[in-house]
Formats: sequence, structure tokens, C-alpha cells
Amino acid sequence: MVKHEIIAPGATLSSYIRYFWTLEVARKTTVELPVRTFVDDSPGAVIEFSTGRQEFYPRRSMLYGQTTSPTKNTDNPSFLAIGVLFQPWAIKELFGINAHELTNQRIRLDEFLRMPFTEIISSKKTIPDIIKVLSHYLAGMADVSNQDALIRHCIRYIKTGVATITVKELCDCYRLSERQLERRFLSAIGVTPRHYIKTARFKAAIGMMADRSFDKLSDIAYRLNYFDQAHFIRQVKDLSGLTPGLLQSRLHTTVANIIL
Repeated sequence: MVKHEIIAPGATLSSYIRYFWTLEVARKTTVELPVRTFVDDSPGAVIEFSTGRQEFYPRRSMLYGQTTSPTKNTDNPSFLAIGVLFQPWAIKELFGINAHELTNQRIRLDEFLRMPFTEIISSKKTIPDIIKVLSHYLAGMADVSNQDALIRHCIRYIKTGVATITVKELCDCYRLSERQLERRFLSAIGVTPRHYIKTARFKAAIGMMADRSFDKLSDIAYRLNYFDQAHFIRQVKDLSGLTPGLLQSRLHTTVANIIL
């Protein structure tokens, strides 16, 4: 049994958070099973809870930055998780740190926030209560003076033209050298513009796979302007660890960057 829910943030947080999410997995086995993640275009946070108890008790929690390669881990066959999927620029704007410092990193929330966050969460009785605590804390971190309007516009520009956009086009549009643009991206997003464009196009392909809006996967490769089908297959494997066909068959739950 797999249940998930997407929860929209309040108006104050919508420019920093794409959504909150919950994922409950119950399997009739005691053997740990693999949980994969694909390379996403956004950082996030996850709190995993022990199951089989009346109260919500956090088993582990983490904040993660941008990633450049997929992961494969083993986990309990049954679990409940609550997460936050941030906007791409949120690490720099909310927490005031260079986003590249968190690229490919996972840090315990208590350690990162420098407060007993696990203890605070464990006192809450319902999922809405936990999300309310998260929202309250993150809203308190929001500071409009940290916003980078150019980067925000650049990310939106990439997503509107994800099939054809190039780094040169971005440089010309924003009148920056490639080195200047790369420096801005590494600080605000955590990865280079080239990597972000590759990931954004891959995410667009995942959306099409999940919607099953195309009869053939090769049609997705054509629609998103991959050089050829072999290029499309190679990019999907590099960013998810799976072939396009296998990835599509595993997209039962489109929440954050999790592949069950």
C-alpha cells in the first residue's frame, strides 16, 4: 500500500516552497527494500517516522541540497515520511548560505537548524500540526532582502523553453559572461547552469512519463529536443539510474524525487 499527498504552502511561503508532501508505505514483509532517488532540480527536507506507534516519533530527518547523481538506499519496508520540496533558490534565500555548500550533501535537521527540531516535532499529534510547525519556522526565515530576482527569472526562463534553451542564450539574455552566470548559479542554486538545464529537461520528461501523455518514449525524446533516442536513454540513466522504460514503470508516486 502506497499513499501520498501534496500540500500547498501558504501564500507567505509559496515563493520558497513548491509543496509539502506526505508518503506512507506499508508492505507485507520485514526485509529492507530499495528506495531510489533521481536527480531533481530542487533541494528539500525529509522527516521519516517510526510506524506502528500512536504518536508521530521522528526516526530521522535531513535537509538535502541539489544533487548531481541518483542514489539507491535500503529502507524499512513500511514507513511514513513528511517532506518539503523547496524552490530551486530557497537554500540561499531562506538560510543565507552558499547553496553549493549543500550540493550532494545530507545534513540532519537538528544539526543544520541548530535547534532540537526532532524533539519539537515529536510533541505534535497530527501531520497538519507538524506541517504547521515547519511552516511557522520557515516563514520566520524568509527575508525579501535575500531574494535574487535575476536568478528567479532565469530559472523560470529555463523552464519555459526547456527543450531548446542553451547557456549561451542565457548569457546573451542577461548580459553576463558564462563565468559570471556560473558563479551566480553555484551560489544561489548549487549547480552550474548547464547541469540545471539538463536536470530541468529531465524533469520535464518525467512529467510526461508520469502523465503517460505520449504513446512512445521516443516521442518524448523528440518533443524535448534530445539529439536522438540514444542520447535520451543515456541522460535518463545518468540522472535516475534506470532506463526510461523501467523508470516509467516505477513512477507509481510522483512526490519529490523518490522512486519506489
